[in-house]
Amino acid sequence: MTVYVETDFLLALAKDSDWLTDRAEEELEEHDVVTSTYSYLEILLISERHEFDYVKLFSNMLDVVPVETEEERQIVLKAVNYFEDGMTAFDAFHAATAETRGHPILSSDRAYENVDPERLPLEPDTSE
Repeated sequence: MTVYVETDFLLALAKDSDWLTDRAEEELEEHDVVTSTYSYLEILLISERHEFDYVKLFSNMLDVVPVETEEERQIVLKAVNYFEDGMTAFDAFHAATAETRGHPILSSDRAYENVDPERLPLEPDTSE
């Protein structure tokens, strides 16, 4: 049976010591598990509490706890790279989603100027 897991499951597997690790590992033996990009986003958001090598962690975790589609997998992998390059977790996931889906980003946030999807300025053109 395939079951959906969320962030507490991922953390139980990722952390060196967690009260849920044994149970998560048992359930991993019993079930096929899937999650969403949101669980991976949440791990980036709690980064201050844990010092993970996110690129390595996410690459390995996606093999153990996959997302539903290859598109979602690419979003997670691209987002963690953007995050490692200094973007916020939310900006990293927005940029990765736009890039993976082949869309430019309509935004006033200049953080998108240094990533692959083109940023279309939302702010008014003041040069006229």
